[in-house]
Amino acid sequence: MPLETRNIIFLHGTGQSALSYEYYNLFLPEHNSHCLEYDVHEDFDDIVDRFHNYYVDNLDGKQVHLVCHSYGCLLGMYLANRIDSKVENFISLSAPWKGSRTAKWLNLVFRQSKLFQNTRPDSDIIQSLSNLNNNFEITNIITTGSSGGGNVLAGFGQERNDGLLTVLTQESYPDNFNNVTDIKFALSHTEVLLSYDVVGILKEKIFNE
Repeated sequence: MPLETRNIIFLHGTGQSALSYEYYNLFLPEHNSHCLEYDVHEDFDDIVDRFHNYYVDNLDGKQVHLVCHSYGCLLGMYLANRIDSKVENFISLSAPWKGSRTAKWLNLVFRQSKLFQNTRPDSDIIQSLSNLNNNFEITNIITTGSSGGGNVLAGFGQERNDGLLTVLTQESYPDNFNNVTDIKFALSHTEVLLSYDVVGILKEKIFNE
């Protein structure tokens, strides 16, 4: 009896779209892709509610694999918490687990920005990650920066970063997260979306290849 076709939910990063998934999609075995889009100006909880409703309407009861990039990792973890038993695994790409200190300062200037509000290290979104539990495997892909170097602003002048997020914030997932494997690549924040090495990890984790 053939295996059921895998269902992959992809959540893009800030300022991106479902097109961010196209490179991976070209090389992965046949699967059902569900690339859910959002606007960073939306309320965080409203986005998660909408994603959960999508799951109920289109995938209710089915096992899913979540592949999330950057801000999408935060949204994805809150979504996964709602459908925990139906999540096979969670693959995070360049996740801001500890938030961004840059966002903290930018939020002082751009006070209406929900993105900066939500990614500050002291935000409710970041702090409440410690209340979430997982019964699924998490593969935490950390981008340490390309040969072109990091971003002085992102790294506050000193910290190693991928051009947008520090390595430290990507490494610092909450202590309550279970079954986490860290994998590091010398890639920038966006190069990770064009990496065949990452395709290999997706094949291994999702398709057992």
